[in-house]
Formats: sequence, structure tokens, C-alpha cells
Amino acid sequence: MARSETAEMTVTVDVGRARWGLSIALCGELAEPAVVAEIAATAEAAGWDGVFVWDHLWHRDGSPFADPFVTLAAVACSTTAIVLGPLVTPLPRRRPHVVAQQATTLDRLSNGRLVLALGLGHDNYGEYSAVGDQNGENARARAELLDAGIEFLLPALAGEEVAAAGGRRTTVGARRRPRCPIWVAGSVDHRGGPRRAIRYGLDGVAVAGGGGRAWAAAHVRTVGDHLGAEGGNIDVALVGGSFPDPDSLAQAGATWLIPEILPGASAAGARAVAAAGPRG
Repeated sequence: MARSETAEMTVTVDVGRARWGLSIALCGELAEPAVVAEIAATAEAAGWDGVFVWDHLWHRDGSPFADPFVTLAAVACSTTAIVLGPLVTPLPRRRPHVVAQQATTLDRLSNGRLVLALGLGHDNYGEYSAVGDQNGENARARAELLDAGIEFLLPALAGEEVAAAGGRRTTVGARRRPRCPIWVAGSVDHRGGPRRAIRYGLDGVAVAGGGGRAWAAAHVRTVGDHLGAEGGNIDVALVGGSFPDPDSLAQAGATWLIPEILPGASAAGARAVAAAGPRG
């Protein structure tokens, strides 16, 4: 196991059979796309498999975030091999036809390296209610919007006709065929995300490790139980928290281990974590 430390953050990583990604909060010094693109290039050179970015309007302290898709375009132009994507885009506060256009364009720009991760979002910091959107107060309404958005995106991302858009092709298709991979947000404690992935034939579940969770094989097996027998080919991405035994996580079925660079990190601190690489 290797440890990368700065005065501002500590990320412990090791190499198992799972792939490793970094998830970067786009605020403060990391709200600059060129800075994040440089960090992504450093991460790629150091052996990370993916760079992902948060999709928020602002942080709990009011710090504004940069746009994830514009930032990812900069990342795509500064790298050649790493997987990239938003982690996660709260589809109920976005327009699915616009997300489809952004995603397919980014996928083509990156030569098929995009993973589009989607979720419900929340209103903990007023990202719905402060702009007059009352869906933040109603989880069921957000779930219905997420489902409708996924139904729209499945044909749209493939460049096919979309019934909900009057039979129009709303986008040029993604480079990846039939479309870029879609992950959906989930948790260890609820079946909603895994079952949504099964229902729509999605490609992965991004499982949040809020509160600094130390991931264990038992967590991964629980997600596998939620997925059931149909989930054998679905990615299980563990996001945030810490990874004390990466090999056991991979053996239990985790396919991605994704530590986070949190709000408040400096560019220098994030760059040091990226440069240390998953091998330290």
C-alpha cells in the first residue's frame, strides 16, 4: 500500500485488479478548467485509469463550482487514454436533450472515453430550491425525472430517433457503440440505484462512500446482492471514502476505486495526489 500526503489532504491507494480513478471537486483553485486539465494529464502519466469531476452548482459553504462538461472537454484535449466523466450529473436539474448533446460531443472529442454517471441530486445546499425548482424537496419527483431522462438518453446517446422528441434524432451519436457507458448513483443501504441499472440495462453503479467510509468487501457484496444474478457485467464503482484493502474489494466485485479530491483542496495538493499515482 502506498500513501500520498500533502499538508492539505491524504489519499491512500494501492493497486488491485480494480481500476483507479480520481474524482475532483471543481471549486476554489480547481474551478479553473486549465488547472484540472493539467492535473488530469499528470494523473494519466502517473498511471491512474480515470479522472472524474463533480457536478454541483456550489458547495455547502457557498463556493461556486465550474461547469463539468466544459472542464471535461479540457481534460479530453489534454489526455489520450484515461476514462473521464461527471460523477455524478443530477439529471433532474438538467435537460436530458441538452445532456445528450453535451455527452455525445464530449465522447467524440475524447475518442470514446466518456462515462456518463447520473443521479437524483439533492437540495442540501439549495441547488434546486434557491433557483425556484421545488423538485429538490421531493425525492419521488426527482426519481421520476431521472427515469424519464434515462429513457430519453438511451436512444439519444446512440444517435437514434427519440420518441419523446417527436421522433427526431437529437444528437450525433457517441463514438462508442451503441452509446457511451452510463452509470447510475447508488448506495450500500438502498436497492434503488442497482435495480435502476438492471431495469434500464445500464453499465455501472457509482456507490457513494459519504462520511469517510472505509470500504470493505462486505459493502461490495451487498451491492452485488442488490444487483442480483443479472448484474454480473455491471461495473461497481466505489466513490469517496478510503480503501484499506483494495485487493479484497476487487475480489468481491468492485471494478473501480475512486478517491475524491474534496472542496478546499489547492491545485498544488491535487497535483501531488495525481502525481503519486495509484502505485504511490
